[in-house]
Amino acid sequence: MPRLWRRISPSLVPLLAVLTAMILTVPFMIITGGGGDFGRGLTIAGTAYAALIEGSTGLAINDRVTPADLTLFTRLASVEPLEQGALRAIVRDASDAALLGRAAADRFGAVIANFTELDDEQLTELGASVVDIGAIGADTLIAMRPLLSDLSALSRGEVRALVEPYSTRSSLTAADRATIEAVAPSAAALSDADLLAYMGVLAREGIARLERVEAAVELLLAENITPGSPAAESLAEVTLVEGGAGAARTAIATFARLDAAGIDDPARLAREIAAVRELYSLGIVTQTDVSRMITDELPSVLADNLIVSRPGDRLVVHPGSDAAGIVWDEGADATSTTDDRPQVVYVRLGESALLFYPANLESMLVRATPFIIAGLAVALAFKAGLFNIGAEGQLYAGGILAVWIGFSPLFDVLPGVIRLPLVLAGGIVGGFLWGAIPGALKAYTGAHEVITTIMLNYIAIRLVDWLIKSPDPLILLDPSASTPRTPFLNEAARLPTFASIPVWVFFLAGAALLALGLYQRRAALGRDLRYAIRPIVNAAIVIVGGLFLAWVGARGALHVGFIIMILTVWLTDWFLTRTTLGFELRTVGTNPDAAKYAGMSVPRNTILALALAGGLAGLAGAIEISGVQFNMQPEFFAGLGFDAIAVALLARTNPRNMIAAGLLWGSLLSGAGLMQIRADISIDLVKIIQALIIMFIAADMIIRFLWRVPEGGDRTSMNTIKGWGG
Repeated sequence: MPRLWRRISPSLVPLLAVLTAMILTVPFMIITGGGGDFGRGLTIAGTAYAALIEGSTGLAINDRVTPADLTLFTRLASVEPLEQGALRAIVRDASDAALLGRAAADRFGAVIANFTELDDEQLTELGASVVDIGAIGADTLIAMRPLLSDLSALSRGEVRALVEPYSTRSSLTAADRATIEAVAPSAAALSDADLLAYMGVLAREGIARLERVEAAVELLLAENITPGSPAAESLAEVTLVEGGAGAARTAIATFARLDAAGIDDPARLAREIAAVRELYSLGIVTQTDVSRMITDELPSVLADNLIVSRPGDRLVVHPGSDAAGIVWDEGADATSTTDDRPQVVYVRLGESALLFYPANLESMLVRATPFIIAGLAVALAFKAGLFNIGAEGQLYAGGILAVWIGFSPLFDVLPGVIRLPLVLAGGIVGGFLWGAIPGALKAYTGAHEVITTIMLNYIAIRLVDWLIKSPDPLILLDPSASTPRTPFLNEAARLPTFASIPVWVFFLAGAALLALGLYQRRAALGRDLRYAIRPIVNAAIVIVGGLFLAWVGARGALHVGFIIMILTVWLTDWFLTRTTLGFELRTVGTNPDAAKYAGMSVPRNTILALALAGGLAGLAGAIEISGVQFNMQPEFFAGLGFDAIAVALLARTNPRNMIAAGLLWGSLLSGAGLMQIRADISIDLVKIIQALIIMFIAADMIIRFLWRVPEGGDRTSMNTIKGWGG
C-alpha cells in the first residue's frame, strides 16, 4: 500500500488540496454555526456539504417517509378529533411554540396568569411599559405620583409649556417654584434638586407616557410583582415575541395541548403535519377525518408509493413501488415516459432514496463553461512563462465585439449559420487584440505582463462601461432598457440549446466520427479488427453524451457552448503538445535563452502567447453572452477572469485537467446558495474554501507534508514564472 501511494499520490495533489480545504472549514462551522458545540457543528457541516453537492450536481440522499416518521402526528390524532382543515393552524401554532421554546412559555405562563382580566393588546402594552419602567426608574415614577396627579388636570399642551423651560436648567429660582406650585401643589414637598429632575423627566418623556408607565407600576405592585424582578422581566419579554401577548398565550396553550398528548417536540410535530398536508394537497390521501385517514389510507399510501422527505418540509412523491423511476415536472403526466422535462430521478436505497435533480446539474454546467475556457487563457500564457492576469479585460474586449456583431442591424442579412460563428470569431478577435497589447509591450519594451495586464483590465472594464452607458453619443446603449445594457442579440446570433437539437443530430455526429475513425485506421483494420474498438467507443460516447446533455438540458439553459468548450480544451492541448508553435511556446516558457539559441523568436512567441490567451478569454466572453445573457451590461463578468487564474492553478496549468478544475469551481459557486439556505451559514464560506484551495495549490508543500506525498514524479507541475527581470 505505501508503494502504491507513492506512485499515485503526486498526481492527486490538487484533489488533496480541495479535500484539505473543505476539512479545514469544518472548525469555522463549529465555531460560528454550532456556537462551539462540536456535535451540532458537525451536523451543520454535513448539512452544508450535502447541500453543496446537491446544488451543484443534483445528487442527494433523503429518507423515505415511513409510519415511524409520523408517530407524533398519529399520537395527537389519537387523543383529539382532527379535521383536515385544522392541520394548517396546528402547524403554525406548533412552529411558533417551537420557536418560542418551552422555558420561555413556562415563564410567560407563570406571569401572565396574574393578569387574566387584560386582553392581548393591554398585556402587550403592559410588557412595553415594563421596559419603560426600567429606563425611567420605578422609584422615580413612584415619587412622581403626586406631581403627575396634579398635572393631570391640565391639558397636554399646558403641561408641555410648563415643563419645557426646565429641560436645560441647572437650578430653580423662587419664581420658578412659585409658578410650578401654583398648578401642582404637591411640588412644595419636593426639594429643588428633585423637582428640577422630575420636570426634566416630564420634558423628556411626556406626561402621557409617564401616566401610562406609572399606571403599569401600580398594576405590577397590585400583583406583588416588583419592577426589575424576574417576573417583570418575563413580562417585558412578551413584547419581543412576534405577535405579542396573543402569540405568547397561543404558544402556552399549544404546549398544554401537546402535553396532554404526551408530545414534547413541537418542531418535529410541525414537520410531520406539514408532510401530511402535502399528501392532502397532492391528492394522495383524501379522507377529511384525520383519524380515519390514518387508519384507512395512510399505511397503504406509504407502502405503495415512493414518498421521500425533503428539507424544507417538502416531499418527493411518485406512485408505485418501482425500484427506480422519474418524477416529471408539475403539470406533466406522472406516468409518461416521453416527457422531456424530468424533475427528479430516483433510486430506492432501502429506507432512503438516491435523488438526482437534472436542473441543478444543468445550471452548474452552464456556470462552469466560461471558467474552463478562461482558465485555458491563463494556462496557455503560463506555458510560455507569462503570468496573464488580464483575462478579465480580455473577456470584456471579446464580449463587447461579440455583442455588437450579435445585435447590429448591419449583420441582419446574414443567416444564423454564418452570423453565429461570426459572433464567436468576434469574441476571439477582440480578446486576441487586447491580449496582444501586453505581449507587444513585454516583447519590445520589457514591461512586465503582470502590471500591463492588470492596467488593461481596468481600461477594458471602464471602456465597456462608457460604450454601454453613453447616452450622447449613443453607442451601444439600448435606449428602451430600464437599466444600462446593450440591445438583445438577434435570434440568429444566439447559441442553440441542447433541448432544441433533434435527436438524430447526435446519432449523425456519432456515425460521422465512427466513419472518420475507421477510415483513419483502415490499414490496421486489415490486420486486426480490434482496431475498430476505439472508433466505436468514441462514437458511442458522442451519441450517449449528446443524448444525456439534451436530457439534462431539457429546460433550455444548457447551450452548445459546452461542446465548444470541450473542443477548445482539446485544441489547446493539441496545439501545445503536437504543433511546432506550441513546442516553441513551451520552450520559451521553460528556458528563453535556450530557445533563442535554438533559433526561436522569444519576442514573437511572447506576443503570440498572450494574444492567443486573450483570444481564448474573448471566446469565453462571447459564449457567455450568446449562450446565457444575450446582451451585455457594465461589469457583466464580475471577476470571472480573476477566478480563471484560480482554475488554471487548480488544473496545474494542464489543459487536460481544466475541465475537472472548472467543474469544481462552478460547483462551488452553483451550490453556495442552497448551502446557505439549508445550513444557515454565510455564503462567504465558499470564498474561504476557494481561498484555501488556491493557497494549498500554490504552496503544495503543505499538502505533501499533511498527506505524506513524496517529492518528484508530478508531471503536472507548473512552469516557473520568470521574475521581474524578465
